[in-house]
Amino acid sequence: MPRYLWFKALVFLGLVLGLLLLVQTVATYRYVVRGMVRAEAQREADRRVVYINKTAWVAGIHDPSGLLPVIDDVTREAPQQIAWVRVLNLDGNVIVQSGNISTPPTYAPGTLGKVLVDRDRVPEIIPSSTGPLLVALRPFRLPPVSPVTPGNDPGFGAIQIAVCLDRISMNFGRLRRNLILGCTAALTLLAAVVVIGVRFRHYLIEKRTETELAMARAVQLHLLPAGRLLTGELEFAAQCVPAWQVGGDFYDVFKTDDGQIALTLGDVSGKGVPAALLMGVAQGAIHVSGGADPASGHEQSVERLNHLLCSKTALERFVSLFWCYFDPVQGILRYVNAGHLPPLLLRRGDGGKYEIHRLDEGGPVLGLLPHAVYRQAQLQVQPGDLLVAFSDGIVEAADASEQEFGEERVLAAIRENWAQSPSAICDGILKEVRSFLKKQLPQDDQTLMVVRLQPVPTPAELPPPLVKDAYTPEERTLIQADS
Repeated sequence: MPRYLWFKALVFLGLVLGLLLLVQTVATYRYVVRGMVRAEAQREADRRVVYINKTAWVAGIHDPSGLLPVIDDVTREAPQQIAWVRVLNLDGNVIVQSGNISTPPTYAPGTLGKVLVDRDRVPEIIPSSTGPLLVALRPFRLPPVSPVTPGNDPGFGAIQIAVCLDRISMNFGRLRRNLILGCTAALTLLAAVVVIGVRFRHYLIEKRTETELAMARAVQLHLLPAGRLLTGELEFAAQCVPAWQVGGDFYDVFKTDDGQIALTLGDVSGKGVPAALLMGVAQGAIHVSGGADPASGHEQSVERLNHLLCSKTALERFVSLFWCYFDPVQGILRYVNAGHLPPLLLRRGDGGKYEIHRLDEGGPVLGLLPHAVYRQAQLQVQPGDLLVAFSDGIVEAADASEQEFGEERVLAAIRENWAQSPSAICDGILKEVRSFLKKQLPQDDQTLMVVRLQPVPTPAELPPPLVKDAYTPEERTLIQADS
């Protein structure tokens, strides 16, 4: 995509910088390990040779065999740095030695002098039980006792010193750790840039999907009615909290042509987009069937919806549904419960005692059994009765210890907020659920509907109307005067 060329350029620049950082760090590490450590080992060997020569001249040692106490002192002084020391004559033979030496000298007769004058010689690295050793070869001269002829100087020879490289490298420990961290950082940068570059296309797709899901969530919320007062016959409040961006729970409230009020609350199995799509199908079918006579056609409407879902959905998809009609004139609530958690109809008596009816009659869930039969039930409603319907995401909400919220906590929240509006009762129950879950995220969609039912009094129950006086005060005064 042309508009993302800047991003691709930044990814390429990140790769180049990461590679440069890695190469530079690795090169520096190799220089420290192979260059600085060996140079420091050679300097350490030079310091020991200078010490041996100086001690020999101060002590007046004329015979090379008399250097044994001196080289013993060198190995004892720094046993972890100096592995061994030996003194050779010009023929390459060992005169004296100190320390644990496992390798003999390998110089042919007459070649040691040439090796000593070779300024380009590279120190020998040999293995040992304590790690690699740098073997430095340095010339030495003892103070002469008498004039000597050229080529026959008994006080001239060579000193071999083996320095432990591992011990010397410990002096560069902090620098080596920093270089290792630098290599790790460079590799991490490269890996991050590669992952970002590879995953960028997927990120765009996921971002687009997330945007579309947010739009679907907004559309789904618009399909759900907000809490409102319907012509004084009932007060309605509901909330739906999906576990994902879109969910399978739904509720609805609408008026039929004959003045009755339909209330539904359903729960589609599963979560996410598949459940949301099936939710839309179920809600639309209920609206289409909403014009049927609640007294006679309610059961057939539920059965037709069940046939539709059985023919259009997979076996693992089903819907639990509570579908009721409220007749405000007769004060009757007719309902069918298709496998849903029983809603609660609560009534408070004069003594403050609550009467609870669980609306559980109807039939099995929708979408599994094509020939299932559903039966409508009804009960008489009194003014002020409270209908509370909820999905299993409310009562089955589990905290960190796997304890469920349960119906009893729902009832406790209702009693605590009984005198409040349905909206306040709905908020109070959901607040208790959130408090119960604490930091736990809901694992299922949570839907709650609270309805305060208010049957309309019949004409026989209404007080007699006041008869308006047909005469004005002036006309009544004239009538009284004529009489």
